[in-house]
Amino acid sequence: MTEDQWENLCRRCGLCCFEKYIDGNRVIHTPIACRHLDIVTRECRVYDKRFSVGEGCVQLTPEVVGQVKWLPDDCAYWPHAKKRQAR
Repeated sequence: MTEDQWENLCRRCGLCCFEKYIDGNRVIHTPIACRHLDIVTRECRVYDKRFSVGEGCVQLTPEVVGQVKWLPDDCAYWPHAKKRQAR
C-alpha cells in the first residue's frame, strides 16, 4: 500500500486530534481539540506541516497504529494495521 493509499483510509473523524489521558489501560478522551483542528470540518488547518508545528502530532503509520491504544475502536486504520501485523 502506498503512503497516499494509507492516508486515504482516514475518515477524517478528528478524534485522534483531541487531548486524551491514559490511566493504566484506560484511555480518557477529552473535549479539548488541537488548536489546529477545525472542529466543524474535522480537518487540520496545518495538515501539510503538522509534524513541524510542535503540537505533538503523531504520524499514524501501520506500525504506530498497531502499537498505540488511544485510537478509537472504529478507526479506519485498524483493520489494515492488523492485517500487516498478521504477516
